[in-house]
Amino acid sequence: MEKRIIHKKDNHVIGQNQGFTLVEMIVVMVILTVLAAILIPGLMGWIDEAKGKQYVLSARSVYMAAQAIESEKYAAWDGTVAHANHDLSENDKERILRMADADGAEIESVEFESETLGGSGVSSNHGYFTVVGITVKYEGATVTLADGIWTVIQ
Repeated sequence: MEKRIIHKKDNHVIGQNQGFTLVEMIVVMVILTVLAAILIPGLMGWIDEAKGKQYVLSARSVYMAAQAIESEKYAAWDGTVAHANHDLSENDKERILRMADADGAEIESVEFESETLGGSGVSSNHGYFTVVGITVKYEGATVTLADGIWTVIQ
């Protein structure tokens, strides 16, 4: 009995070009485009939200630094009307921004608990030196603290 050895080649003919057809490539490109169209708007929303949160964090630092400056003024105040000044000079604003490490920020306005001195004595006038609102402008947004709520306008 004669034995025969049969060699099987891999399921393709030698020399046949294996690759993707143009139609297969176009289908893959369409699928990727649809996925990108679905994902990109959501990602952009997340990016904008993250930027807004970063602006609020920076503005909170500015607020805290402004309150620190006003607390220094309150501590040094002698209790007389002549020496009562809670307005922030340009020098104060620069110092606040340095303390808060808020590069590119600009303090537009600051609101105090009280605009007038009330009663006599230092302790009854604490609200005159208490910051309750602030507006900080950045290159891409304006952040405002009013009534305890932070608002970002981009």
